[in-house]
Amino acid sequence: MTTLTEQQRVGIVMALLVFSVILTYYVHAVLMLGTVFSHFFYIPIILTALWWEKRSVPVAIFLGGLVVASTLLYRPDLLTLNDYARVLVFIAIAFVVASLSEQLKGRGQEVKRQRDLVRHYMDVVGVLLVVIGTDHTVRLVNRHGCELLGYREEELLGKDWFDTVVPEPLREARRRGFDEAIARRTALPGQREHPVVTQTGDELILAWQYTVLTDDEGRPIGVIGSGTDITERIFAEERLRKAHDEANLYLDIMTHDINNANAVALGYADLLETTLDAGEEREMVRKLRAGVDRSIEIIQNVTTIRRLHAHETAMKPVDLDAVVRAEIAHHPGARIAYRGEPIEVMADDLLSEVFANLIGNAEKFGEPGVEISVRVEERGDQVEVAIEDTGPGVPDAIKPTLFARFAPGKNSRSGKGLGLYITRTLIERYGGRVWVDDRVPGSPECGTAFRFTLLTSGRRQKPPATSLPVTARS
Repeated sequence: MTTLTEQQRVGIVMALLVFSVILTYYVHAVLMLGTVFSHFFYIPIILTALWWEKRSVPVAIFLGGLVVASTLLYRPDLLTLNDYARVLVFIAIAFVVASLSEQLKGRGQEVKRQRDLVRHYMDVVGVLLVVIGTDHTVRLVNRHGCELLGYREEELLGKDWFDTVVPEPLREARRRGFDEAIARRTALPGQREHPVVTQTGDELILAWQYTVLTDDEGRPIGVIGSGTDITERIFAEERLRKAHDEANLYLDIMTHDINNANAVALGYADLLETTLDAGEEREMVRKLRAGVDRSIEIIQNVTTIRRLHAHETAMKPVDLDAVVRAEIAHHPGARIAYRGEPIEVMADDLLSEVFANLIGNAEKFGEPGVEISVRVEERGDQVEVAIEDTGPGVPDAIKPTLFARFAPGKNSRSGKGLGLYITRTLIERYGGRVWVDDRVPGSPECGTAFRFTLLTSGRRQKPPATSLPVTARS
């Protein structure tokens, strides 16, 4: 709609006033009639009131005075009280229309202020904001959206959104989804990833969220949507996934080949040990075998950590008694005391790693003839497990950091701390906690007690086949 300039408005009003003067002279002086023609005067009065509010009052006074003066000059016999009343009506109309005009302009200015404020908010937001009408045309788009898509605002307003920015293979499907959302009067919840095409033909991936707009009567009038550019994030995630897969491939190859090499080395070490007499040479073979065992332990730790981070196994009820008995069976040369407890706990297939690390540490780092005991005690919805040994114990200074990754161990034969780090990670994953105590309170030199808690599954197992203590002795 074309807006008149100030000069054009002044020209129109002046032309109407001149025509009013001519019309008054022609009717009174030429035609010598008293015909009511002054209704025409409402036009310049109303226009002046709409455009300049109170300035319409002088115009009304001028036109009213024109009617009275012309009648007195040319047809005084026709002058009545109606002519004076008409002057008052002109002035009243001028006041009323001027007042209404001021109110309308005030409301218009408030609407404009609110609209500009909303537009300002939209422009400072760092995402694309667009309003799409039910006819698929762009009704409003913010500055960031224009910059992102590479268009000027006027190039997008009124254009079909799907034909303009949606990749051609996806247009019909996206258009159907839009129409379905309008028909339901509600958009699908959550965030969706959709590609768009810029003016230069580049394709961007946007994370979309949108909602259906309705009028006062609840009828849908369009959709307002916001889109965040996640193109770089998607590409970075894809590169990271490929790098992760490649690293896992290298680890799988390395683990497989090292395990094969370790198996060969152990086989030859066993053969060599049988051919040597007791003495220094056989001791060297034992040290060789211990080194290979350490390599196998490292590979096992790496595999366990990978499974932990990959969350390959789900939590489920696990027979704690069966896990403990199976681990004790792996240490036939150790002196381990255990009384079975028919309890199920919430864990996964990696629970055996906890006992392998703690029992293995007690056997490895204990003095010759070390005695180990495994105790299980049910406490409400939790189970407390203690693995105690009569070894050299853990100094108080080391206890706070013993379960940290690569933390130093309790003697010169300790490894890099991965076993205890894995133990803590697993226990915390199961919803429990782990700590280390003195077997005899206040006497670290009398042995160590590793304790941890697990959540019960709420189900009771049948008692084990024997209730006698399970003891493996050398």
